[in-house]
Amino acid sequence: FPYTTLFRSVIATCPKPTVARVQGDVYAGGTGLVAACDMAVAADSAHFCVSEVKIGLIPATISPYLIRAMGVRAAQRYWLTAERFSASDALGMGLVSQVTSMEALDAAVDALCKALCSASPSAVRLTKRLIDSVAAAPITPPLIAHTVQEIAVARTTPEGREGVAAFLQKRKANWLAG
Repeated sequence: FPYTTLFRSVIATCPKPTVARVQGDVYAGGTGLVAACDMAVAADSAHFCVSEVKIGLIPATISPYLIRAMGVRAAQRYWLTAERFSASDALGMGLVSQVTSMEALDAAVDALCKALCSASPSAVRLTKRLIDSVAAAPITPPLIAHTVQEIAVARTTPEGREGVAAFLQKRKANWLAG
């Protein structure tokens, strides 16, 4: 099962939110898995390493996801040196979105999942698509037109109409009822 299929087709383009729960050491392709997820919560004892150069390889298939998550400057340091870095460092560069104690890791992931489950499923799917389409794009009139079109589409979905109605009627949306 090639990495490119796993990262791109399965994780990065998954219409549902993906959350990495990180503990222990995360090396090479594992860092790509973390980067391909929408969010990552790491135990404070976790460590990361983009180690490919140590064995004469390069982090090619994971590079788009890692660059997006950790930035060019951090990539230059950690990919070229293959240094291990801490969960705290990973948080600082954006590879993970939260660091917590090992004892609180499950509770932190559960809280994040609970927050995700309170959102409209169709709005989450559309928002993931929006993020992907605007993340690296320059702000231009065509991009602005694209974002206007995207909100128009969201407003016409059944969940968009229900969510606005629920807000105006001061009640829970139907995806929360039950």
